Amino acid sequence: MLCSGANRADVSDSFTIAAGAPPYGVVMSIRLTSAVFQIFANDLQRSLDFYRLLGLSVPDPDGPPHVAVELPGGNTLSFDTEETIAGMHPGWEPPAASSSRIALAFGVDSPARVDALFEKVTAAGHAGTLHPHDAPWGQRYATVADPDGNWVDLFAPLAT
Repeated sequence: MLCSGANRADVSDSFTIAAGAPPYGVVMSIRLTSAVFQIFANDLQRSLDFYRLLGLSVPDPDGPPHVAVELPGGNTLSFDTEETIAGMHPGWEPPAASSSRIALAFGVDSPARVDALFEKVTAAGHAGTLHPHDAPWGQRYATVADPDGNWVDLFAPLAT
């Protein structure tokens, strides 16, 4: 269903199409029930170990090389080997660049926890791409990279 800007308040969790849209905007009425964030892992075990360092309850693979982790809000973080993805999508190849194409952001309970997780992950040999700092938007913020180069932002609100 398309609606004018006057009806936008009725579809608060819908997507807005900006490119080529009339000045008042166009809204598509799609309501997501959940989201799956999928990691295409070069080395599945190393990736699982990395996310365990961050404190996620990551199960061991059960059956085909696929692992799913339940996240808050009914969302899922899943892991598949590159071979699994190539088998599902003929012609797919891993990205040529080693730099990240996506970023995950994990909110934690305190600024001290941001620092502790950064230290824990980098001490285990993973890259810390942005050292913990007090960001101008009111969060303690840091970024680490998983074994495939995907960035994982760690953040917590600063005390006010």
